[in-house]
Amino acid sequence: MLTHQPFHYHSPEELAQDIERLGLSIPLTSDFSALCAPLDCRRFRLPNRFVVLPMEGCDGTGDGAPDELTRRRYRRFAAGGAGLLWVEACAVVPEGRANPRQLWIHAGNTAAFARMLDEARRAAAETMGASHRPVFVLQLTHSGRYSKPGKKPAPIIAHHSKFLDPVMGLPPDYPLITDGELERLEDFYVEAARCALEAGFDAVDVKACHRYLVSELHASFTREGSRYGGPEFENRTRFFRNVVGKIRSRVPGIAVTSRMNAYDAMPHPYGWGMALDGSERPDLSEPLRLVGFLMESGAPLVNITIGNPYYNPYVNRPFDLPIAGAPLPPEHPLEGVARFLHIVRQVQQAYPQLPVVGGGYSWLRQFLPHVAAAAVERGWVSLVGGGRMAFAYPDFPRDVLAGRPLDPQRVCVACSACTQIMRDGGRSGCVPRDAAIYEPIYKAGRAEALDTIRKEAAACRQCNDPACVPACPAGVNVPKFIQAIADGRYRDAYETIREANVLAAVCGYLCPAETLCESACINEHYSGPVPIRHLQRWVSRMALEEGWSREARPRPAATGFRVAVVGAGAAGVAAAVTLASQGHAVTLLDRRPSPGGVARETIPPERLPGEILRRELEDALAASGAVERRQFELNAANPVDSLLAEGFDAVLLAAGLTRSIPLPGAARPKTGVFGALEFLRRVKHEGARAEGAVAVLGGGNTAIDAALSALRAGARDVCILYRRSFAEMPAWPEERDAAMRAGVHFLVLTQPLDYVSDEAGRLAGVKVARTRLGAPDESGRRRPVVIAGTEHVLPCDLAVEAIGQSVDEAVRAALPGVEFTRNGTVAARPGSLETGRDRVWAAGDLVNGGATVVQAVAEGMRAAREIDAALRRAGAAGGR
Repeated sequence: MLTHQPFHYHSPEELAQDIERLGLSIPLTSDFSALCAPLDCRRFRLPNRFVVLPMEGCDGTGDGAPDELTRRRYRRFAAGGAGLLWVEACAVVPEGRANPRQLWIHAGNTAAFARMLDEARRAAAETMGASHRPVFVLQLTHSGRYSKPGKKPAPIIAHHSKFLDPVMGLPPDYPLITDGELERLEDFYVEAARCALEAGFDAVDVKACHRYLVSELHASFTREGSRYGGPEFENRTRFFRNVVGKIRSRVPGIAVTSRMNAYDAMPHPYGWGMALDGSERPDLSEPLRLVGFLMESGAPLVNITIGNPYYNPYVNRPFDLPIAGAPLPPEHPLEGVARFLHIVRQVQQAYPQLPVVGGGYSWLRQFLPHVAAAAVERGWVSLVGGGRMAFAYPDFPRDVLAGRPLDPQRVCVACSACTQIMRDGGRSGCVPRDAAIYEPIYKAGRAEALDTIRKEAAACRQCNDPACVPACPAGVNVPKFIQAIADGRYRDAYETIREANVLAAVCGYLCPAETLCESACINEHYSGPVPIRHLQRWVSRMALEEGWSREARPRPAATGFRVAVVGAGAAGVAAAVTLASQGHAVTLLDRRPSPGGVARETIPPERLPGEILRRELEDALAASGAVERRQFELNAANPVDSLLAEGFDAVLLAAGLTRSIPLPGAARPKTGVFGALEFLRRVKHEGARAEGAVAVLGGGNTAIDAALSALRAGARDVCILYRRSFAEMPAWPEERDAAMRAGVHFLVLTQPLDYVSDEAGRLAGVKVARTRLGAPDESGRRRPVVIAGTEHVLPCDLAVEAIGQSVDEAVRAALPGVEFTRNGTVAARPGSLETGRDRVWAAGDLVNGGATVVQAVAEGMRAAREIDAALRRAGAAGGR
C-alpha cells in the first residue's frame, strides 16, 4: 500500500510521470475534441460529453421545493455549458429525506421545480446560445439508513450490516423496512416521476448508489424470507426493477435511468459488486446484469459510481483532507482515480451501445480534461462527470469547449469543506471558490459542531478562583458548566447554568460576554478567552431541542402565598419561575398575550431568533408548573393597589421601560420621526420600510438595533448621531463593530439639536452641531460641549430617537406611594429591590434604567428570593 500524497502537479507531463512511476493505467491526451462531440442517447441528443453530477446543496425549503440557493446553483451549472445536468438527490417521501432541507418533489411544489428548470435553461441559452439545450435528469431517492428528515437521524434499513450498524449505533433488533412498506413505496417513486415530467425534466434516475435504500437492497443478502432480499439476484433487485417498470408503463413521457453503484468496497455478504470470498475485490457480474436490465428497459444511459463515502472514504473520495477527522487514505490518490476509471471501463465495454457516465475526475484539478478526453477517446466511458469540480468551477465545461485551459485558481482543491458543511447541517457549496456565499456558512457550521465545542470547552483552565464568575451578573458557575461540556455531560452543563439563570438560551444570544465574563477570562492573556457565551448558547439550544428546558423541576409544598408579577419580560419571567419553584402561587400579568416584553417586541431576530425566545419562555413557565398567566395593563384604572386589594401577598413590578425619550426641546415634525421602540416594533412585526436616508439619535445598543433594522428595511443610508466619542459610546463593541461592517455611518462628537420640516410638515433634516469633550460628568464619561458656530442641517428622510427609555406615564400613575429616582427609575431600598411601598418590589429595567438581559434575569431571580424570604418571615410571625 502506497502512502497518500497531496496534489502537486504543474503540468500534464509531471502527472504522466507519476502515473508511470506508480504503474497505473490512466490515459492522458492534449486533444479535447472527444469531449466536445455531441452524443445521441435514444430520446435526446446531448450537445457535449460533460455531465454535472448530482451534488446535494441541502438548501431546499421545508416542503422540499428548491430555494434561492438551489436555483442559483442550477443557473450556474447550466450557464457552465455541460450537456447533461444530473439534478441532485430528491426524496420521494418526506421520511426518506437525508436532511430537513433535502429536495422532495410532490404535487404541492412541482411548479417550484419547473421554475428552477426554466431559469436554468434560460441561463444556458444566454451563455451557450439558443441552440444549446442541456438535458436534465432528476435523481429520485429514499435515504434509507441515512434518513434524517428532522433534527435527529431516523434510519430506515433494509438489512443489518456488521460494518454500518455499529457506526450508526443501531442495535441488533433495530427493525427492518417490511416488504409491505417497500411495495407501497414503489408507487411513490412513480408519483415523483409524474411530478418530474410535469416540471419539465427529461429523465428520472432511480438512485441506487452510496448505500441509500435501493443500493442497500441490492446488497441485502442477509435479508431472509423476503421478496426483496436474500441470495437471489431477482429478489434483491426486485424493488429497483419494479420501480423502473412501473415508471415506464405509467409515466411514458419521461425516460428512466439510474446512478448505480457497481462496487461497494464492503465485503460480501454486506456489499454489492463484491467477490464472494469476503475480500474487497470487485465482482461486477451482478451490477453488469442490472445494467443489462436497464438497457433492455430503454434507459438512454447509465451513471456508474463506486464505494460508500460514509464507510470507506478512499474508494471514491481520494482527497487531500479528511472528513470529520477520518484518516487520510493509505494510498496514492491516483490509485483511487484508476480504480474508478477501470470499473466504469468494464461497464462501458460490456455495453458499448449504452452511453455510460463516469466520475472520479475532480481530484485531477486542471488536468481533468486530459484524462477525461483520453477515456472517452478510448471507449472507456461516453460521458464525463464532475461533482465537486462543478461546485467549485461551474463553467469548467464552457472553458474546455472554448479551447481554454482550466484555471488552476478556480478548480476544486479536494478540501472536502462542501461535505463538511452537510455534516454540520448547513447549505453546501464550494467554500474557497464561492467564498462570499459559503465561507460564512462553513464557519458557522464549524462553530456549532460537536468537535469544535468540545475543543473550545477543553481550553478552560478551570481556575481555582475564577474571575469569570463574579463578572457574570447572574453568577453562573462558568468553570463547572464548561467542564461538563468538555466531559460530554451536556444535561449537567445546562442544569448548572439554569440554577443561576433560568433564561440561559436567551442570555446566550444577548449577553455582552466580551465585556462581562469573557473579559475576565485568564485565557485572554494566552490564546484568547474561552467563548463562554457561545458554549452557553450551544448547550442551552440543545436543552430546548431535547426538551430538558420543559421538564418539570422538583417543587416544595405550596406555601399558600400569592404573588403577582407585573411584566412578562426577562425579569418578570425569571421572577415568576423562581417564585413558583419556591412553592408560591404566582400570577404573571402582562399587557400582551404572549410573554417576552421589550425583547419580543423590539430586539431584531438577527440578534435573538424569535423561536428561541418563544420556546425558552414557554418552556421555563411550563417547567415551573404553577404560574398563572393573565392579560393586565398597569395604569391609573388598574393600579398596584388593585392587586394588593385582590389578595396578593406581594407584588413585583417588572414592566420595563416602554417609552422612548424624545429629543429635548425639539420641534417634532408631523411625520418622519419615531421613537426607537416604536420603530423597531414596526419593522419587526409590521414589515415597515425605511426608504432614503435615516438618522438614528443615540449611541447605545438600541441605537445600533435601530440602525441595522433601518438598513434591512431598505434605507439607502443610515447614520448614527452621537454627541460623545467612540470611547464613551455605551453600545457594546461587538454590536458597534457589526454595524460598521454592515455599512452604518457613525457621526460622533455630533449633538442633535432640533428637527427641520418642509412646508408639508414632513421631516427634512436634523439640525446638529459639532462637540468637543469636556470634564467627566456624573456618569464618569467626558461631557460633550457644543462648539459655537458649527450648527448645520443634516438632510434625512427619517429620524429615530434612541436617546434612552423611560417609565411610561400611565405606569407612573399606577404606582402611588412608589418613589422614583432623579433619572426616572423606580427607587429601591439600599441593598434591596423592595420599593418604599410595603409588599411591593421592582426589578429589571424599571430599576436599572435599561441594562443587560442577564442583569434583568439576575434581578428578577434576586427579587424572587427577597419576596420568598419576606413572605416566610411574615408567615412565621403570623403563624401561617
